[in-house]
Amino acid sequence: MLISLRSKQYHCSFISLILVILVVSLCLYLAAWQLQRAENKQQRLDYIEAMKNKGEFSWAKLNYLPATFNKTGLQLKTKGKFNTHKYWLLDNRTLNGRPGYDVITIFYPSNSSQALLVNFGWIAQGESRNNLPTIQLPNHEIAINVQLKQGDLAGFYLNGAQLSVQGWPKLIQFIDIKMQTKQSTQQLVDFIAYAIDKNPYAQPHYQNVVMPPEKHHAYALQWLLIGIAALGIFIFAVRSQNNNQTKSSDFNTQIPTGEVNDK
Repeated sequence: MLISLRSKQYHCSFISLILVILVVSLCLYLAAWQLQRAENKQQRLDYIEAMKNKGEFSWAKLNYLPATFNKTGLQLKTKGKFNTHKYWLLDNRTLNGRPGYDVITIFYPSNSSQALLVNFGWIAQGESRNNLPTIQLPNHEIAINVQLKQGDLAGFYLNGAQLSVQGWPKLIQFIDIKMQTKQSTQQLVDFIAYAIDKNPYAQPHYQNVVMPPEKHHAYALQWLLIGIAALGIFIFAVRSQNNNQTKSSDFNTQIPTGEVNDK
């Protein structure tokens, strides 16, 4: 295949040209995708920051919000009691490289007919996964300070992930409020709370986003540079090949082709 570049013509194979177009196109697509993810993360962080600026909500004030209002990022400070017999251990949670579980409890705000799921944080896994750790929850009224999240709570999980134990506590692979409402036979609100302050039950470690926008920007730049490098290598290879062919052709034309006289 013949390519014209700066009034010069270069030969290259059709297959190599298609391959480099595909590679560069894929790199540009991935760079644009990372930039879009960075923008989405930034919008989410801005929204959460705006919700935080609204100050702490009481349970009564929270109930005055419209049902369609996204409560993600709001901070709640209220009093209530635990269901000390029913709680979940969210599997495959790691903290500082150590395996463990997140402790998810049922919390009854004072003077409320509904219950709230509260993720109090991480606890370490025992020596054997067959023996789940037990949590001693208080049976008296306590005050909690939490941040709310509403919407997609399950996150990433494997298809077919199911409960692996019967009875309580229950080991779960993802958060599903409808499923947990059915399991606990309690009326749960459609959002979850994450502990902010230190507590004696678990270690809070909730992050609004796992990967900040800056990392997505870095990945976008990485893919862009890979695409540019692939294109540069292709151009260099084509030019080198054509230069070698030109030199070989020039050398062949300098060899004398006259007659040889044998006497």
